[in-house]
Amino acid sequence: MREIALAAKVGNKEIIEFLHANIKSKIDFCKTITTCYSDNNFCYLLFACEDTFIEPCEAILRDIIIDYIESVYKLNYLKKRIKNPLCNTLAFNAYVKVLSLFDKTTDVSALSKIILFNQTFFIDSFLEFRLSPLKQHWNNLAELSSDNLVLFNSGTFLDLIRFLINTMDNLVYKVKVICKGENFSIYNMKNKNAKIKKVAECQSSLDLISNILNSCPSYIDIYISEDKSYEAVSFLSNVFANRLKIYLKN
Repeated sequence: MREIALAAKVGNKEIIEFLHANIKSKIDFCKTITTCYSDNNFCYLLFACEDTFIEPCEAILRDIIIDYIESVYKLNYLKKRIKNPLCNTLAFNAYVKVLSLFDKTTDVSALSKIILFNQTFFIDSFLEFRLSPLKQHWNNLAELSSDNLVLFNSGTFLDLIRFLINTMDNLVYKVKVICKGENFSIYNMKNKNAKIKKVAECQSSLDLISNILNSCPSYIDIYISEDKSYEAVSFLSNVFANRLKIYLKN
């Protein structure tokens, strides 16, 4: 039996909550025993599994930690370092999201080599000290963006977002979005012949955009009521252009 421990300071317990929420359903096949607890200083997430399942279990844990770093930590890191010009907030947040996805392959490759589980994995310390080389790269992205603030108030800004999106590999064939009031149901098809699968329910325009950008689809179909208009749909239509189709429903 092998034990793996992840820890974060109590003030950063949302990290442990994120990991716990995303890990449980993915490592059930490893026959793991999972538990959480906290003391005065740290929150802990503990796993115990048979030696046979150590490698796949560690691989899943590593992937989910990388997902947290890429989808949450890096995004917030860039937001703090890029000056938000006086422009559309949704567009700015979408831009930072695209920027956080830019060159993701390089990030994932670097992180895969340095996330090890020999002892208790202290996430706070890891984020603070072991990410220095990646943070320098992120700082360069933030500095480049801040030096070109004029782009945010011109049509060139959308051209820049389109360019960044077009440099990313498509992860799914098609995303379908059904707009219902202020909510958005998101479905995707991994490839042209795959069955459609519901992947998310979003309650805000930014969540909708983030989910679509994460999928980086080849095509997007959006179903919207004739009497409704959405800022997010307009933005996505401008960015994805002929890769996006809008279907009006009664």
